[in-house]
This record gives sequence, C-alpha cells and structure tokens, in this order.
Amino acid sequence: TNQSKMSVGLIAVLAAAASSAGPIVTSTERTPHTHHVGSPAERANDNAHARAKAPEYVDPELMTKVDGLRDGFSKSMRVPTATRARLTSVFAAATEASVALLVGGVAEERDGSDTEILFRQESNFIYLTGFDHPGATVVVATGSRVNGLSQGEAWLFVPHGNAVWTGRTETLEDFKERYDVTDVFWIEDLPSKLDSANPDTVYTFAGVNPYIPDSAEHDVTALRSILGTARSVKTSGEIEMIRAATDITAEEHKLVMRNIKCGEYESDAESLFRFIGHNYGARFQSYIPIVGAGPNAAALHYNDNDMMIPSDGLVLIDAAAEFGSTRNGGGWTSDITRTWPCSGTYSTLQRGIYDAVYKAQSAAMELVKAGGSFSQCTSASDRAIVEGLLAVGILKGGTVDELLSAGMVRIFMPHGLGHSVGLDVHDPGSMTPFVAGMVLTVEPGIYFIDAQLDAALGRPDQAKYLDEATLSQYRGFGGVRIEDTLLVTADGYENLSADIPRSADDVERWMRDGVFEAEPAAPSHGVAQQ
Repeated sequence: TNQSKMSVGLIAVLAAAASSAGPIVTSTERTPHTHHVGSPAERANDNAHARAKAPEYVDPELMTKVDGLRDGFSKSMRVPTATRARLTSVFAAATEASVALLVGGVAEERDGSDTEILFRQESNFIYLTGFDHPGATVVVATGSRVNGLSQGEAWLFVPHGNAVWTGRTETLEDFKERYDVTDVFWIEDLPSKLDSANPDTVYTFAGVNPYIPDSAEHDVTALRSILGTARSVKTSGEIEMIRAATDITAEEHKLVMRNIKCGEYESDAESLFRFIGHNYGARFQSYIPIVGAGPNAAALHYNDNDMMIPSDGLVLIDAAAEFGSTRNGGGWTSDITRTWPCSGTYSTLQRGIYDAVYKAQSAAMELVKAGGSFSQCTSASDRAIVEGLLAVGILKGGTVDELLSAGMVRIFMPHGLGHSVGLDVHDPGSMTPFVAGMVLTVEPGIYFIDAQLDAALGRPDQAKYLDEATLSQYRGFGGVRIEDTLLVTADGYENLSADIPRSADDVERWMRDGVFEAEPAAPSHGVAQQ
C-alpha cells in the first residue's frame, strides 16, 4: 500500500545513519544469494546502508577518466570546435556571409511556484558551445566572409550572474577560459555585435525571433535539418563522451543487477541506479529509468517504478547515464537494457524467451557496419525471433517465411529495432545508410502484452499460428529486451556496452560470482569519426 511504502521510505532515512547492515556487493565479493523479503525495517536498513556505502565502490580508474574528460572538454578535446566544423561542412547551401543564431535553454519554475526545475541545456546549444547555463545565445559563422569571425568560429552571449540567488559571479574572461568559443559578450551586446558581423543571412529555428539585422535575410527552415544531419555522425570527442556515459551506465547496471533481490521494489533499483551514476558526476539520466518487474516488463515505456519485485520474477531495466562537460551539466547519452532474474537463475520459460532475444540481437548486430541499414538488421532480428518462438512452442503450423509474412513478430515486438544516440537518446538525423561514426542502439525484445495477444487470437489469419495452450503459460510473464549501444565503423561496429553481461550464462555467473568474461566488443580498424 502507499502507507506501507511511505513507512519504508521513512525508515530508510532513519536507517541511513546505522551501520549494522553489510555493504553493497561488489565484483570481488558476494554474500550467498537468497530471496530477500524480510520485514520493511530490515529491507530499509539494508537498502539505506547500501546507498550510504556506495561511494566506497566507485571505480577510481573510471572516476579519473571521466574527470579528465570534463577537464579536457574545451581545451584539449576542443569538442565544440569539431562539432561546429561538422556543422559548416554540412552547411553547403550557406552563403559566404551567413551565420547561425541559436538561443539556449531558459531557466524554468514549476507551475509558477518559485521552485526551480533542474536546468538541462538545449542539446543543439551543447553541441555548438558546451555552455551549460540558461539564458545564453550563440552566433556561429557558417560562411567564410563574416566580419570578425572565421568560418566555424563562434561568439557566445551570456547573461549576468546573480551572486545572491545562484552564487554565480563569473566574468566574461572566466567564460572565455572555460568554453570552446572565439569570444564571449554580455547578452545585451548581441544586437551591436551581430550588426558588426554584417551577415547577409541569419539562420534560426522557426519560432525563435531574436534580434535580426534589417539588412539580413531570416531563414527559419534550414537550420534544424542541417544540425540533425551534422549530429548524426559523431566527432572523435563526442564518441569519447558517449563512451564515458556508457562506462558509467555499465557500472550502474552491474551493481544493481548484483544487489537488488526478489521482494525489493522497482524504486529501490532506480534509486541505486541513479545514486551510482551521480557519484561519477552523472546528475542526469539519459531518460526516465524504466524498471519493470514481472508483468511490468511488458510495458515498453513503463516508468512508475513502484511495484514489489515478485518472487522469481524478471527485472527489465532500460536506463543510462548522461555525461556532460561539468559535474552538473547535461551532455551525451547512452541507452542500455538488461533483463535479469531476481533469483539469480532464469527459469526454463524465462531462459527460452531470453535466448531467443539474445540470438535476435546477435543476428542484427552482425549486420551493423558502414553501408548497412536498420532494414537489413530488422530482417535478421525478426527471423531469429520467429525461430525462437517456434522453438518454445508459442508459434506453430507454418514456416519461418509464412510466419513472417503473417506479421507474427509485431505481436510480440511492437517497436522498432533501434535508433541514433547522441546528445539526445533519440538523436536526430537519417540513419540510412549507416555511416562510420554513427552511434546507434540494437534492442530487440519479446513481450507478452494481453491486448496484443487477444487481438491476434481474434484474427483468424494469425490465430492459426498461435498455440493458445502454450501461450497461456506466458500470460503475466512480462517481457525481455536486450539493448546495447554500438559505434559504427567502416567494416563493423564496436559494442560500447560490452562490459555488461549479455548472455544468460554471463548474467547468471555475474549475479552468482561477481565475474564474467565480457564478449568481444568487435572493434574494427575502420575510421570511426568524421
């Protein structure tokens, strides 16, 4: 009940100062695995102490890596310089005296309550500047004959800080030292500086109407599409940021997998997941974590995350950290899903479905390379799913091709196979064909959604292929999804999330022993950045 959950939460706060429970389990030690239901007080004490002890288990090598990336974001990595170069290379239609003008995100309050909503910078603004404060504007020279700016250079216009309310007292020199831009001015200087640049065309997003010089044309149609094309292929600096987000995400998934048990709550898993990431400076998650246990795993974007994990149930966690240029700023994302048994061992029914999804993902991943496409990968994945459902007896009476033609896969996997990943977890830009430097997900799944099953059983052309008696055993099963984030290379891919157990055997071994042999990331020797 809600009352009992509130009591558990209160006890957890009170128990945070206690030290009677053991620490969070790491990869080098593990207590014997048992179902851990216990009383609310026992659970709360265990969970609160685990969270209090988690900083002791932050990987110092990973911490050094992510802190180094933040320090080098502007100065040594020059990420915005490289991304602006990508923008201008795509901006073939720009005139010689054109500029792009982007307005950054603004600080917001919740329903006028004088309560700030945590600020996350607009993604295109991060892409071009790395600047993570609200209320700024940037001017980028997309042409080669802009007064005061060479092509690809940028002026950043910032608001004055408020020492009383935010503690911000940075000077223009402070910002210029920190961020990878050509020069920095106060926001009120935008009209005079833009006039001095003397552009013939100013590109902005539709609906954005900052100051535009009278002599310049105002184009509101081209910029968003061009930015999407530029962002679809990552620079080497961006790839390192995504790699860091994925490395943090791997730690989140692995520690949650080893420490959350049957009888605990989905919210316990989400809490621990977020806490681990925040200790690496990942204040933001790439999206609201999906923590679906038992039947909740069948809801594709479930995020209530408040139910008890049923005994011997599966837990599907679709969640990932976001990594930016500061410890509190947003940035580049990842997207990872793992589905694991809270008992530590897959049942026969669970293993059959899990193995089918694993084979589908593996078949699709084999086709990821420059020149490939999601269409090709989807065909391979669909075929493996049909073969898996035939193997467990859910499908019957037809060949693989007949079952594919009848649309049987979409009953059990009503979503696409993957998408682009970058500053947004569903990054913009076309993914056809795959190009070296793209980052994408491969995420097949099999779900038992009553509405889908009932509709199929009501259609004679599909019902004839369903073994209803076998299917009834999977009602309430939930679902299985496996998702990894891949970097496309010239002749293959690199699985950026290979350090998370993926096969059923590896998941069970990790949960039992705290070790597993990571699958090859399959890096190629192709050029992985543009």
